[in-house]
Amino acid sequence: MGLTIADTYYLKAKAAIGDFWGDWDEASESLNYALSYDENHCAALCLLGEIYARNLNQYTEAFECFDKVIAINSNFIAVYPKYANCLIWANEIERAFKLINFALTIKGVDKALLYCISAYGLEVSMNYKVAIKFLKEAKKHTYNDDYFSFIEDEEKRIKKKLKLGKSKVKKKKPSSKKKKKNNKK
Repeated sequence: MGLTIADTYYLKAKAAIGDFWGDWDEASESLNYALSYDENHCAALCLLGEIYARNLNQYTEAFECFDKVIAINSNFIAVYPKYANCLIWANEIERAFKLINFALTIKGVDKALLYCISAYGLEVSMNYKVAIKFLKEAKKHTYNDDYFSFIEDEEKRIKKKLKLGKSKVKKKKPSSKKKKKNNKK
């Protein structure tokens, strides 16, 4: 079995994007061709959703793409991390957690990545302690050293934020005691 025409154009679009400074003309043209050959091409719809969310900040359109992928094939595991990130960017944290909880039940899904995204959502919600717990769970499901190191770096960064919050609390307490002492005099 070979690649379909839609697959070929999807791969061209993905290669053209490469990084932020990719060839957007080529990417757009190839992505449009891919979807004109197969309007239900899950990978192409995911890429389109990513572009809407990451590059154009058009979250409603991104949600539509991701929802369509899930409707076509709920076992297309690549959609869940992208969709969850998009939901967090759009401040739809609760919806992101529901999606992640569902995705964790699907065979073959990258649990480490989903736990990391959960930690990201918790961090955005300023729930640092629970975020660290999710990162520890992510480490249990990580099977390569590079990603494990990335998770450890995320954990260190969030712990620094946790310390920032504690240092503010400590600074406030002494100043309130001084005020009480000054009021008694």
